[in-house]
Amino acid sequence: MSKQWCGNGRNTLFDEAGTVRRFARLLVRVFFRRVEVEGAEHLDTSRPTVLVADHRNGLVDALVLLAVLPRPPRFLGKSTLFAIPPLWPLLKLARVVPVYRSEDRGAGGRNLAAFERSHGILRDGGLLAVFPEGISHNQPALQRLHTGAARIALDAAANGDRAPVETVAVALVYDDKSRFRSRALVRVGVPEPVAPWRSSYLADGPDTVRRLTDDLGDRIGRLAPDVGSWQQAERFARIAEIVARPTDDVLPHDVRLATRQRIADVLGAAPGRAVRRSVALRTLDDAFDTYQARLSLLGLTDAQVAASHPSDRVPWLVASSLAVMILTLPLAAFGVVVHVIPYEIVKQVARLPRNEGIRSTAKLLGCLLLFPVTYAAVGVVVGSRFGPLAGAAAALAAPVGGYLAVRLSERVRRTDLAIEGARLARRRGRLSHSLRIDRSAVVTAARAVLDGPRPDDDAAGEPSLRVALP
Repeated sequence: MSKQWCGNGRNTLFDEAGTVRRFARLLVRVFFRRVEVEGAEHLDTSRPTVLVADHRNGLVDALVLLAVLPRPPRFLGKSTLFAIPPLWPLLKLARVVPVYRSEDRGAGGRNLAAFERSHGILRDGGLLAVFPEGISHNQPALQRLHTGAARIALDAAANGDRAPVETVAVALVYDDKSRFRSRALVRVGVPEPVAPWRSSYLADGPDTVRRLTDDLGDRIGRLAPDVGSWQQAERFARIAEIVARPTDDVLPHDVRLATRQRIADVLGAAPGRAVRRSVALRTLDDAFDTYQARLSLLGLTDAQVAASHPSDRVPWLVASSLAVMILTLPLAAFGVVVHVIPYEIVKQVARLPRNEGIRSTAKLLGCLLLFPVTYAAVGVVVGSRFGPLAGAAAALAAPVGGYLAVRLSERVRRTDLAIEGARLARRRGRLSHSLRIDRSAVVTAARAVLDGPRPDDDAAGEPSLRVALP
């Protein structure tokens, strides 16, 4: 990390930024099974950049960006967040710049200071991150953007700051944002210079601000296309997994989230295209419904059906899992005992907000509050009985044991899927053959949609939706 990326060269702030990023990476590693990043190389520069991202998962959105981007971002955040006691120290450490809503008292003058701080970050070659929707939401479509990000970028460009200012769009995609240990994908777009907007901004500021804001919204939308509903998005995602999953995998595996999302995006763009595409989409719907119904009836997953399950690998997997279980079970069991009560408390409290993104924030803050208190309590109880060293060891072992318990449960789940899939493969009978035929029908129908219309079918002159498949 270079000093210019921090927006300030003072060593104390440099150390704080590094500490916060390490902490964010630790939390992301615990909360997510995997986070993928597309286009990270676009931010591997020292140019002043205003980053705009969609905002569907509350505080988790900022946490993920802070953890995985190659440059440490400085965030703009609502001033009301600073009124939340457990969140205030984190915001200060991350050097979040507070912004004030129009209804907040004295917002105008305070926001002038926020804009000045933002321009200072850009002058130092920093990365300024903004969620221009203004609030975390649970809608499948991008909400109307506020103009603050565009105004900051245009002001910086108009004032002739040291280096040309750029804007970059980012989209965050979650496998299942309500589920612990799910997956996330960060899509980074291509940075675009603000300089071409400068003369227009000097001539007609408000109109240019709105047009740049709309352009930023379009760029986010290309990275995370709108869908009719979350149910529809989930349907396309499941079809995309079937299409992308190779049939030569030895054991059941997840499809990369980035690959799945690229295919799902194209499927989501299919409705309303040429007549032949509409027919192909209906065929795909019927094939998918048939296949899913049979999978549900048998209690199987597509990963189990697709994998080859060689007879020599499954016993090895079972044996290795048993060995890991024997070695880690005592500490993992200790972790379960320590975490079961605070985890249930957090889970119940997180059900109260209606917004799914706020629920994720509640889970995160709840864990940050309750878990350390629990570890300290365990240390005190054990220390009072067995001595200070034993208490300190117990307090340190508690989070390690909790993480081991999570990883162990995931390993047991993978082993169980492999065993059940191997049983299916060994049958080699009508059931197995029929499932593979149903699966093949889904893949064939999906490829017919993904191939896109022929030129003579595309009367509306729309671009082809051809996509490269694995």
